[in-house]
Amino acid sequence: MHLSRSELLTAIRAEKEARKSEEDRARERVGLLGSHLTFTKRFFLEKEGQPFSVAPFHQVICGTLDRVFAGEIKRLIINIPPGYGKTELAVINFIARGFAINPRARFIHASYAEPLALDNSTKVKDVISLPGYQAHWPVTMRPDQNAKGLWRTTAGGHLRAAAAGQPITGFRAGILAEPGFTGALIIDDPLKPDDASSDTMRKFINARWENTFKSRLAHEDVPVIVIMQRLHVDDFVAHLLENSGEHWHLLKLPVLIEGEGQAPAGDVELIPHGLPNGPLWDQKHTLAQIKVLQSAPHVYSGQYAQEPTVEGGNLFKPGLLPRYDVLPKLSWRAIYVDTAQKTKERNDYTVFEHWGAGVDGKAYLLEVVRDRFEAPELEKTAFALWSRCRGDEWPADRYGHLRKMAIEDKVSGTGLIQSLTRKAIPVIAMQREKDKYTRALDVVPAAAAGLIVLPKTALWLKDFENELAAFPDGGFDDQVDPFIDAALDICGFLGLNLDNL
Repeated sequence: MHLSRSELLTAIRAEKEARKSEEDRARERVGLLGSHLTFTKRFFLEKEGQPFSVAPFHQVICGTLDRVFAGEIKRLIINIPPGYGKTELAVINFIARGFAINPRARFIHASYAEPLALDNSTKVKDVISLPGYQAHWPVTMRPDQNAKGLWRTTAGGHLRAAAAGQPITGFRAGILAEPGFTGALIIDDPLKPDDASSDTMRKFINARWENTFKSRLAHEDVPVIVIMQRLHVDDFVAHLLENSGEHWHLLKLPVLIEGEGQAPAGDVELIPHGLPNGPLWDQKHTLAQIKVLQSAPHVYSGQYAQEPTVEGGNLFKPGLLPRYDVLPKLSWRAIYVDTAQKTKERNDYTVFEHWGAGVDGKAYLLEVVRDRFEAPELEKTAFALWSRCRGDEWPADRYGHLRKMAIEDKVSGTGLIQSLTRKAIPVIAMQREKDKYTRALDVVPAAAAGLIVLPKTALWLKDFENELAAFPDGGFDDQVDPFIDAALDICGFLGLNLDNL
């Protein structure tokens, strides 16, 4: 009887295992459970018949996952380019090692497509079934539940694998009232790149955190691991950091290392990687190949640099405008308005922007109100905003007087001007002589000089920045017009010559 090469290798390994003393086995077991990198290298070699190619960043990822097992990190995000071994490390071997630590562990694993999640589930079972694994931890599966999407161990553990958008009710990650590691929720690429530009798909996946994933944790200390490439400024990572209310650890690994980088907005702790400047993994992408990737800047910034930008003109690039925590003293304030032509869902919004002229020579955006209004509601909203901005929360001795409401004199703006004038509100009827793009170019020098300042945090800020960054190619640009009006007006008041900035 002739054995194939793989069968022969398996037989040789089995014989070596049999010759090991229990002392040797115990020593090896301690090493495997104590290091995720050691565990991965050992069983990748046995499973694939070739060594796992270890780069320095793999050591960083494994060290971080060791901290998850130790209970030091409860909410982890890993941002890394596609094809860099994240699934092998943070899904397949993480779950397999988890069952070695605790055969009662309970895992939920989600990815953007069901076949991917099921394939990962099969690969986890492949690791557990290896002779070398079984020699240390004889974890066995219940024969009555051995499907790819759900299987259970005889000790009471389970793995539920599904697409990110599929129902996973009836299952929990982790175990209530049991000490130590009891499982995890692992989300690997919940959104595919082709769906990143779809507002509907992004919002659906983002909402899964609140309406599904969060409720599947047996208790709050069950770890959550999210591994993905960045795809959009409002992708799943952005949603978690800004809206989940959780404290997240973030390991950000761009394809080209240039220092430690900066943490994005949100309650986030950036994990230092300590890697030298240069390609993250030159076996995968050399510096010359990275330069080719950079020729598609929008794709590169998200999927490879882990710093997504809004696709569009980028006339006002994200991060261009400085931020304020505390407002300085203002000379005066005004409200700038862009009214929509119609109120149906497919048409533009009406936008009110409250701005202040700082005594330090800068224009400060204070507030944005944006919605689709019918005529009576439009007038009511304008009057209420004017009254509030003249109220006690805006004392004139610190923030200056509210001088005017500037409204473009056309379509619904004409009627609003007439209505507010009858209420004795100082309204300025504007005529915009130039096209929007040309007017925006007039503002770019002031923006680049740091003379236009946005608040550090505000509920409306992301939509505002996204629209500004996408101009002139975005789906909406209704917030851009009053932004331009305010910048030109306030910089004009301050005596600035924008052409010389």
